[in-house]
Amino acid sequence: MSQLQLPPQVKQYADLLCKQWKLWVPVAVGCFLLAATYSLVKPDQWQATQSVLLRDEAAGQLSGQGRFDSIDTMKAAQEMVVEVARNQAVLEATLKQVGPPRGSRVKGDWPSLADVESLRKNVKVSPPNGAEFGTTEVLHLSVDADNRERAVLLAATLCQQMDIALKNIRNRRADSVIAELENAELLAQQELARATDALKAEETKVGSDLGELRSLNDAQSGDGNLRNAWNQIKQQIRDGEAELVKLDEQLNILKEAQNDPDNLIATPNQLLESQPSLRRLKDGLVDAQLRTSQLMGKMSKSHPQVLSAVAAEQEVRNKLRGELEIAVRGVQADLQLQRSRLKSINSQEADVRQRLDSLANIRAGYANLVADVEKCTLVLRTAHEQLADAKANKRASETSSLITRIDRPTTGEYPMGPSKTVIAGGGLLGGMMLGIGIVVLLTPMPGSQGRRWTDRLWGRRSTDTSTAPTAGDRRAVPRMAEQPPVNPDAAGRGRRATDQAPPATYPEVDRRAGSDRRGAAAPGDRRGQ
Repeated sequence: MSQLQLPPQVKQYADLLCKQWKLWVPVAVGCFLLAATYSLVKPDQWQATQSVLLRDEAAGQLSGQGRFDSIDTMKAAQEMVVEVARNQAVLEATLKQVGPPRGSRVKGDWPSLADVESLRKNVKVSPPNGAEFGTTEVLHLSVDADNRERAVLLAATLCQQMDIALKNIRNRRADSVIAELENAELLAQQELARATDALKAEETKVGSDLGELRSLNDAQSGDGNLRNAWNQIKQQIRDGEAELVKLDEQLNILKEAQNDPDNLIATPNQLLESQPSLRRLKDGLVDAQLRTSQLMGKMSKSHPQVLSAVAAEQEVRNKLRGELEIAVRGVQADLQLQRSRLKSINSQEADVRQRLDSLANIRAGYANLVADVEKCTLVLRTAHEQLADAKANKRASETSSLITRIDRPTTGEYPMGPSKTVIAGGGLLGGMMLGIGIVVLLTPMPGSQGRRWTDRLWGRRSTDTSTAPTAGDRRAVPRMAEQPPVNPDAAGRGRRATDQAPPATYPEVDRRAGSDRRGAAAPGDRRGQ
């Protein structure tokens, strides 16, 4: 197996770096010393993280129990916490309470705007584990400082100041809402008073029929007293008209019986019940007729008993006629009385119907007034409930907190950022890269043709080839030069005239070194370039 050999350029570059060590080694050492010095004097940066749990307001939301009802609400609350944490007043109060760092000289008032701005850059509020706002109720409050104790103290104090600021925000917001709701409640009371006065005036006009009007307005209350009275009056009118018809029939029957008493036998019992004397006379007439008929069946008409029976029958008839006249006058009196009574009932029915019509005319307006009063009452009740919730929120903002701390602020085992060794190693590596770059930039590389940018500044080096092309160099042949005539009988096109020149060599490159062992470059061979 052949041994693996590195390209010749690698060895040449390594030799070049060895020759030019005075150029890149000082640069690398200087960068290393600068990085090491910076790592020694650089203050450590510590980060303290305080985990807090954010909840929603529980007042007025008994079913929610302090939990957010939507993701948008949670996101809005978390964004408000972020703004409060970066607020200038909160940061200034935090710095005032913590004080300046130990060993620092404070000029002027503490803290200054620069101190507040520096703390703002070192404060960060974010969800845990790279989550987005609105996905979890837990937030991480991170504060960076020069030492661990100060970072922990700043995180704890900032969380306390955020709690105070959130309480103040809730308190001011509750005051604004309370003022607005008090005005709304006052307006609702005024509207309710206006609607109540209008309803009162309308009910005063109605007077004694107010109950009936309310029953008309309320579909579930049933018929009122006035409507029941109207129904009773209509029933009395129907009964009175039926009684009037009955009396008229009785009068006609009595008049017919007055002309022929025998017709009285076919008189209905209802008439005889109202006239008991007629009943007795009718019975007496029937008895007399039976007796006469019996006697006439036994005796002749001239017999005294028959004559006495006929006389007795005639006497009963005469009395019956007299009684019929009395009955007719009595029925006529009843008929007149019934007509008068029916007229009175009709008058009452007309009065009740007129009252009902007047109530029906004002019922629509009265219903609107009642609805207006109910609406104003509902608005006032709603405003009162909202005002009570706002006052409860204000009292809760003074006694409770929306953020709950989870344990104490925590810090890492090591400061933030790279360690001193990493900084020094990075400086050394960067210095070496910078030194090598300088060497590459200022020193001619192996195989160069004098085409570096330094040649334009200081000219070509002694190792570069001459500017005139030599024999065998393709640059010696113009592009449009005439070609020698081609012999058509010869095989191929033959060689160029310039190919007869001696082989071209370049003193700065020895291509036969390394793995290139193909011998000297022939004229026209591209290896010579």
